[in-house]
Amino acid sequence: MELLVSLALLVVGVIIGFFVGRFVQSKQGSGNAATAEQQVKEILSQQAQHHIHQTRQSVESIESQCATLRSQMEEYEALLHQSDDEDAKVPFYGEQATTYLRNNLKSTEKAKSNRVSDTQPKDFANSGSGLFAGKSEQSTAEKP
Repeated sequence: MELLVSLALLVVGVIIGFFVGRFVQSKQGSGNAATAEQQVKEILSQQAQHHIHQTRQSVESIESQCATLRSQMEEYEALLHQSDDEDAKVPFYGEQATTYLRNNLKSTEKAKSNRVSDTQPKDFANSGSGLFAGKSEQSTAEKP
């Protein structure tokens, strides 16, 4: 019987200990939860400030790029209006290119006319060979 009483007391002690431990843990957990929640809020606040700072820098960068693009567009439009007013005048580079092409085309035409001739090239071999041997005889195929 003593064994049953001691086992019953052990079970009752475990149940009471479980509830006491749970109560103590909930007291400590609520304090820890509040501090943990506060820390999380601080971290989120810092991250939000950092994000806002980076976003402002990005917006300023985009605004400066837009201003640069706007000025370049205005310059381009001004150039287009100038070219319309000048009746499509050939720029300096175009003048150089046309002069260069004119000179080169004349020299290539001269070179082509000098190359084409009805005469056969001279044979510069010492003793004469092949077709240019200089034989006055007719070949056997040409004889009647």
